[in-house]
Amino acid sequence: MQTDKRIIDMKSHLRKYLKILFLIFSVYLGSVLRAQDSTFVEKHGLITVSGNHIVDKNNEPIILRGMCLFWSQWESEFYNYDCIKWLRDDWKCTVIRASMGIEMGGYLDHPATEKEKIKTVIDACIDLGIYIIVDWHDHNAQEHRPQAIAFFQEIAQEYGEYPNLIYELFNEPEQDDWGTVVRPYLAAVIDSIRILDPDNLIIAGTPTWSQDVDIASNNPLSQNNIAYALHFYAAYQYHKQTLRNKATTALNNGIALFVTEFGTVLNTGDGPIDTAETRIWMNFMENNLISWCNWSIADKNETSAALKSGAASKGNWPDSVLTESGSLIRNYIIQGNRQLFDKIIVKKPVPMEFTFEQNYPNPFNSATQMNFELPVRANINLRIYDLRGNLICILLNKALPAGQYQITWNTGNDRNKVPSGVYLSQFIASFEKETVLVSRKLLLIK
Repeated sequence: MQTDKRIIDMKSHLRKYLKILFLIFSVYLGSVLRAQDSTFVEKHGLITVSGNHIVDKNNEPIILRGMCLFWSQWESEFYNYDCIKWLRDDWKCTVIRASMGIEMGGYLDHPATEKEKIKTVIDACIDLGIYIIVDWHDHNAQEHRPQAIAFFQEIAQEYGEYPNLIYELFNEPEQDDWGTVVRPYLAAVIDSIRILDPDNLIIAGTPTWSQDVDIASNNPLSQNNIAYALHFYAAYQYHKQTLRNKATTALNNGIALFVTEFGTVLNTGDGPIDTAETRIWMNFMENNLISWCNWSIADKNETSAALKSGAASKGNWPDSVLTESGSLIRNYIIQGNRQLFDKIIVKKPVPMEFTFEQNYPNPFNSATQMNFELPVRANINLRIYDLRGNLICILLNKALPAGQYQITWNTGNDRNKVPSGVYLSQFIASFEKETVLVSRKLLLIK
């Protein structure tokens, strides 16, 4: 009997030991999965300027590597979700620059059309978890200040809460004076954005087609979280060591740089590819922790285009469709970003239909959560009413991209203090010419 008891005790201890091991393993596995179950932006969060570097939410230096889309009014077929997804998944891009053309048949002539193209790319980047540069692609932005302010305020109002968003306010000032022309324009647009979005990174264009970063560094903008645009075309004789010296001066003066546009060819976007000089520039950017976007995703008949004529607009490009420049840059992006992506699990797919779930918990004491899913971008209005039809509060009233969302109704907030009782939540999703309406009963017990 004593032997049997010892055996039973040993089995009991073994079970407890195995249970502890299982719990430890479960916690470890769960933490690993949670750490991986994120997108690139969820991992790195809001990027900000620290000294002359750009850092992530953990204050670690970060280099974004990606592609520019071509002028929106001319190669807009690539402004679509599938193309952006291919650039993320196959090219390993962590940033996309949406280049909204302003003049020459662009935004000034067709504001609604061009704006919708940009929002399509913003929505895609948010859903896919990469960064998006919204570029006011203009050489005379100082002449279009009211339009720029109105546009960027709309973008800030709609997307400013997302860490994915980066503003670029002036693509390439020409030979305009920094102190009297470019800087005042930038300061006014920045102030208009900061009223609505105090945090997201803003990139300031610099004179002489975004080359004179040294001049800007001697009289930098006073607002917070500002980087400065540096553009180069590797085969152009004036964009070699002399321009890198300007960049070094700017960095030594304490400003952060972002190469929002560069080419492997001449400054015309055409001509021979200079692979040797491109490599020198790549090493310079990597060594100085400078983020970059290459010009451009297009199938135009010029050597800076990444794609050959007739390439599919939605990605899925075989190597045979890539130009010499496209193949070269794709390899650089993959080399730089692959290890970053290997640690990240791709975000869940876009929902298939509109859903608005019952709140949880229900009944609730002071706060309750409501989850909803959007298969497409839609204007969302979420309100709470009492049973008499009186409006208690508006929880949400804004356009949102496709995705999964959760919102909390906290009745403890001063403006939302309400008595116990039955209430109705009303969810309205409006898109194109259709509307989805769902109502749910909520029971508040205090």
